[in-house]
Amino acid sequence: MQVSEKTVAKAIGPWQCGRPLCSGEQDSELRVVVPRCSQCTTGEQDTELSLIPEPIGSNAICQRNLRLAKSVVRDVFAELETQCRQEQLHYETSGLKLPCQKSNVWDTYMSKARVQRFMADAMEFLRHNAECRSRVLTEPQLRFLVLLQHFVSEDTSDFQKPEAMRKHHDAFEGILTDGVNSQLVKDLHRSDYSVDGQSFSLSQEPSQNRDDVSHGEEQRRSIARLQTEFITALETFLLEFSARKGLSSAGTRRLVQAVSTQMSQAGLANLERGSQASRFFVGSQGLDQRTAYNLSTMDDTGELGESLKLTILCMKTGFCQYLEKDEVLRIPGPPCIGSPKECAPSSYLYQYCTLRFVPGPRIDNCESTLCCVLDALDEAHIDPRDSLDSDPDPDFL
Repeated sequence: MQVSEKTVAKAIGPWQCGRPLCSGEQDSELRVVVPRCSQCTTGEQDTELSLIPEPIGSNAICQRNLRLAKSVVRDVFAELETQCRQEQLHYETSGLKLPCQKSNVWDTYMSKARVQRFMADAMEFLRHNAECRSRVLTEPQLRFLVLLQHFVSEDTSDFQKPEAMRKHHDAFEGILTDGVNSQLVKDLHRSDYSVDGQSFSLSQEPSQNRDDVSHGEEQRRSIARLQTEFITALETFLLEFSARKGLSSAGTRRLVQAVSTQMSQAGLANLERGSQASRFFVGSQGLDQRTAYNLSTMDDTGELGESLKLTILCMKTGFCQYLEKDEVLRIPGPPCIGSPKECAPSSYLYQYCTLRFVPGPRIDNCESTLCCVLDALDEAHIDPRDSLDSDPDPDFL
């Protein structure tokens, strides 16, 4: 079954109409203007961001969030552009060899037309996002949502571009396919996974009391067995979904690449970037970190039908010391580790998101894949310690 562009646009909004963001070779200028609401008294007319008149109704909460989002979106992409320019200058002054993927990243965020398109897409995403329409969001929450959606969308659309134009150079492998991200295979034993209700975790593997050498061999066999079982289950699940959707072999490979990439460290990095939790370095003593990925299907009551749902969770608990990244960076000279601060063991860092993957319209005679953030949560809870009797941990990290 082929999914038309009209169907996808209706189901998930015009901001994800199926065209890979900025995938065309020709840049086009985009003038974006956000209309002022009836409560706005300023005469200032913003010419950088655009909102098409609300097609699905509006409310005071959504309007309030969108007004704040204008400056958030502008700042987010201004920061990305600045980072690229600084990085480009570093490469030029250091005489470092420039990977083509790095150059593609710079071209993306240093193009005015592309950045304007990104800003318009971000505003459209927020306008259709359930969180943005139902509750008042703070500036950090909006920033988290915007960056998360942007990065997962860019990762997904990267597979729809010629290799020379991609921003990543990931390797892929597999058992039934050749589209599983190799980073997922390597790091599989570090997290908990679930595919269609079936759990995969190294902690579930039986363990026996042996000497160190025997234990090392046992662990390697357990990891190899876990990799084989998980990759087979993942590929089988995605192949069956692709068959129900009538995807071609090339479209199926794109889907497997997109999903497995977000189930790897890349997805965790997207969750981390722009989050409140990323502001803190936490001590390793007592640290309990859990990451979990859950892949299943979901049914849409509209024309979209069945789609893939991926939840990603990362939680850090048990730590009693931390450093604030901003304070470390403010120290003159090369980055260094200062004296860690004490905190109560009830402190925690928590990040969570739900992503939806759907087949999109054909691009270059092959079905595309679209990725949308359905919901996300970012919490950094640092409780002060009642007693500071203990000395800072010399082996903080």
